[in-house]
Order: sequence, then C-alpha cells, then structure tokens
Amino acid sequence: MPRYEGSDAVRSREATDVEPERAVAAFDSASAFLRATARALRGEDFARLGQGLVAGTGARLTALLPERLSSRVYTAAGAREGVPADRLGGVDTEAIAEWAVRHYTGNDYPAAFVGSSNGALTHLCAALGAPWLPQTTLVPVRWPDNDPDRPDLAREFGARVAPPLLERNPDVALHHMHDANQDRLMIAKMAYFRLKWLRLPEAYRRFLTERLAPGAPIVLVEDGSSWPVSRVAERHVFQTGARGGLQPEEYVHGSPELSRFQRAQGSPRSAPVAPPVDEWAAEAEWGFAPELRTDVASFAARHTRPLYRLRLDEPEALSPVVAELERRRRNTDRLLVESFIMLDPVQAGRTGAAPFWTVFAVEHSAAALARYLDAAEPYQDIDVLLFNHGVRSAGMADTDRWSTLARRAGRRGRLLAIDRDRFPADFASLARFVPVLRREPAGRQPVTDLTLTDVADEATRWPGVRLTADDEP
Repeated sequence: MPRYEGSDAVRSREATDVEPERAVAAFDSASAFLRATARALRGEDFARLGQGLVAGTGARLTALLPERLSSRVYTAAGAREGVPADRLGGVDTEAIAEWAVRHYTGNDYPAAFVGSSNGALTHLCAALGAPWLPQTTLVPVRWPDNDPDRPDLAREFGARVAPPLLERNPDVALHHMHDANQDRLMIAKMAYFRLKWLRLPEAYRRFLTERLAPGAPIVLVEDGSSWPVSRVAERHVFQTGARGGLQPEEYVHGSPELSRFQRAQGSPRSAPVAPPVDEWAAEAEWGFAPELRTDVASFAARHTRPLYRLRLDEPEALSPVVAELERRRRNTDRLLVESFIMLDPVQAGRTGAAPFWTVFAVEHSAAALARYLDAAEPYQDIDVLLFNHGVRSAGMADTDRWSTLARRAGRRGRLLAIDRDRFPADFASLARFVPVLRREPAGRQPVTDLTLTDVADEATRWPGVRLTADDEP
C-alpha cells in the first residue's frame, strides 16, 4: 500500500504548518462521515464518533452538569479545535487530503465516491465496499469575540484573516458560514471556514490511481443545495445561516419564529444583522461546487475509469433510496432513524435495521421522515436517534414530534439514547448511542450484494435523486 506520509509534499512542509488533525474540525459532518465510512469498511462501528476514549468520557461527563454549564463546556470544547487566525497561512489543503486518504487501509476498491457530504452515503459505501473522499472540509478559526447576531462583522473578520489561507491553497474556495440559529453555541468562539476543492488534490489523484481495482468507477456525489451569499473575493463567499430549521430568506429578512428564538436567547435583535446578498452559491456544508466535476471528468477519461454522477436535490433525498435498498437486502421490518453525525453503518447492519438518515432534529427532517413513512411499507419497529446541537433553535422539532413518528411502527417505536428532559442539550448522547445499539439483538444480515445498478434503479422511484453515467442527461 502507498505510504502517503513519506511523499515529497509531506517532507517539504514548513515547520510552522498546522497539522491536518489540528486544522480539520472533528465535530463536522465531513470529517465524521469520513471516519464512519473508513471504519465501516474495516468492520468497525462508530463508537465515540470514531475518536478516542477521552472524547467519549468528556461527552458522558456533561450529563452530570446543569444544562447551562454543560453548554459552556460544549462551546469551550469546540473552541479548542479552532485554528488561531494568525496561523491560517499554515493550513495546507494538500496535507489535509493526504490525511483524508490515510483513513482507508485497503486496496482494489470496487468503486470510489467523491464529492458532497451525506450521511446516507456512508451506508451505501459500506454496502458497496467503496471509500468516499469529501469535497468539503471545515477549518474552524478561533475568534473569541464573535457575536452570533452580527454576521456582518463576521464577514469583515473573514475578509481580514482569510487571504493567507487562500494564497497558500489556490485549488480551494472558501465558504465562510455563520449560523446564529443552530450553530449558536459553537460560533460564539469561532468562525466556520468551509473549504471546497475545485480540483482534485494530488493525494486524491494518487488514491484513485493506485487504490482502486482495474476498471473501477468513480462516482461524483453532487448535492445541488444552494444558498444566498455575499461575495468577499474571487474564491471567497460569506453565507448567513445554513440548511436546517429555517429558510435562507428568514436569516436575511427575519421571521416571527426567528424573532421568538432571538428573544429567548436574550438578544436585542429580531434577526441577525446580515450583509447584503450578491449571488447564490453551493451551500457551505452540503452543496457541491461544480468546478470539481470538470477536473474529475478529465481525470477519469485519462485513466479510462467509468464516471457516474449521483445528483441530489438536497441531502435527505438519498435517505429513502438507501433505506429501501437495505430493507430489501436484509428482509427487515425494523427502521433506524439517524441524525446528523449520530449514525453507524456497522451497528445498523448487525441489528438488521434499515437506516434512514436525517440532517438534523428539525421540522424539515421530521417532514422528510414522515413522507418516507407515508410512501413505504409499514415498519414493525422504528428507533429514532436525535442529534443535540445545544439550543432550542427556530425550526427545531421537539421530542414529542419525533415520538409521534416513531409510534407509526406496528409494534414498537422509541427514541434511543436520549434524555428527553435535557434535549437538545443532551451532549452525552453522542457517546451513549453506539453502546445502546450494541445492546440491541442481532438481526437479519444481507442476503444479496449491492451494485450501482441497484442504486440507479431504486433512485428512479424517489424524487430528488439520480444516478447516471456521466454522458447521460
């Protein structure tokens, strides 16, 4: 197997460079899904979100603290991951790409996925035995003076500190995201700098050249989610708000629900002070930057690898496809509803559950689950995991809403691994959910293999998702 640690790129790094493990946020969707996918391909579950014992112990200890104090601990823990603003010139995205591919230990993979982050995709990769390489990565930047309700000042901060980062890394675009609703606790001490590769980094090229089986296809994952942004520089945009409980225009113009949330947080403002919108761009966390497609298509042609495009209208569009595929393969009547980074392909497989992934514990995601349950054959058991983001944000779906959906099961519906009295600040659930799943009895295992043809066929039954060869419309 190639030793990326010994590459010329690694040897030539400056002593002042920020190590990839230090630069990339561990709490983000992209890094979590990368860990979950790589671990699933090795047959390992997602205990402690794929991190060490210390991380799991810290999360569990928050259950012993009052909610206000545990929220402060949550904020402080996130802030420690931030890169100091004066060290952004030491962030090397080529080194981050090398770090990403080191998660995978195998060779002769039958396919590889490249592109948008997606929780349902981790199950698809596990079933196909295929790795996923993210287009987007989150570099959190320390900023203790960040005011969640002043995105206009956050834009100014980004414009001031980002140039060294962009000069060092010409093949990425910066999507600076500022969400005063769901990310309120985290952004109190940091800025979210999401970087999107516009061209394949060298480590990805080597991986796709050397680690795939002969003739194995590349599948581009293209989430069409977009968001209004303010243009800061040629490869730098600022995004007020994010996909979740509110619509884009509510962050810009305000809404009654957002006003109620702001008042509950003690804010004197009815809505964040947003900078003017110039254009629409790929949504920072989930959206696909289309510039990468051209480079991947050229790479696939040069290396005579088939290229497919998995196009999604939104992140949850893939969830019913994966749930139905796994339901049939396991001949199961049990559903496991996952939430953001609370997911586990290995434990879902061991217990014989069909997985339905949701973005967040918000009304939009609850509605997506309801639509699936309306369209699917009834399940006898429905278990629901809920991600805790710390605040009763606008658009959040409460535990009663999720319990009602779980009770649509014919036999048993439950919320798993959650302290309902502490939701949405039950941070210990992050460490608790995999041990809870481990205690569930084993279920039926897949009786058939999965192919890309199966995925393409199932996708035709559901809106908002298509898997086609690159030359198909």
